[in-house]
Amino acid sequence: MEISLLAMDLDGTALLDDHKTFSPRLRAALDAAARKGVAIVPTTGRQYAMLPPAVHTGAAWEDLCILCSGGEIRRLRTEELLETHYIETDVARRVMEIAAQLGQPVELSADGQLYLTRESWDMQREHAESLQFHLNSILTTRGREVSSLDTVLEQPGLALDKINLPYVPCEQRAEAERLLTTAPISFAWSSPHSIEITHSLATKANGMLMACELLGVDSAHTMAIGDSDNDISMLRVAALGVAMGSAPQEVKDAADAVTGSNMEDGAAIAIERYILGGQ
Repeated sequence: MEISLLAMDLDGTALLDDHKTFSPRLRAALDAAARKGVAIVPTTGRQYAMLPPAVHTGAAWEDLCILCSGGEIRRLRTEELLETHYIETDVARRVMEIAAQLGQPVELSADGQLYLTRESWDMQREHAESLQFHLNSILTTRGREVSSLDTVLEQPGLALDKINLPYVPCEQRAEAERLLTTAPISFAWSSPHSIEITHSLATKANGMLMACELLGVDSAHTMAIGDSDNDISMLRVAALGVAMGSAPQEVKDAADAVTGSNMEDGAAIAIERYILGGQ
């Protein structure tokens, strides 16, 4: 199968465990794929402001990026906004009601910031071992404490790209899923304890299909690589879905193939095998 577009997750897939860099082998594979005419589209739950240095190096392949798990599509070099699916205020309030039923705080993601209350800060610090990257690398730079999330929702022109439930205990997992299915949203587990909530049309699958439309690529010639629950939709929709070796079983089950982990150059190996043909 000839691949014309690669939708590539970042954290846990393309990025090393520093959450900032690609391995030399992966960078070489991406450059080689680009020379073959393959469009490389980083596909992430992150906001544009939170993208890692690895995708801002000036490489020839840096063009489109799917952000906020499909909530936005932008150009990497210029930040130009091409497509959006933001959460409406009334839907956000419904999600906050569900979080209150669960007794869990929420984070609102908008305009390059994460808005949260002191209660949410304190809860996350209680679970610092599980939330170490989010606390140390995201909230320390992008977290904004507010007395009430209602004041955030009242901001005119708010571009609410995502809502996070940062820590859901295992015993609440089924109940959280049951309640969230009653709201007009998309949601996925971004980690074993964290749920990311987006607009009903904001999925990585829809983002990949929109990128195909923008670039004039037939979706029958797409490949996706990912490792988390929020990657499942694009793994299923892509002509070839590849799960990382470190992915949960449900992610592997959604894929057509499994490669190594991010620390074993799994993404590079998959590109070499399925795009470069063993070059």
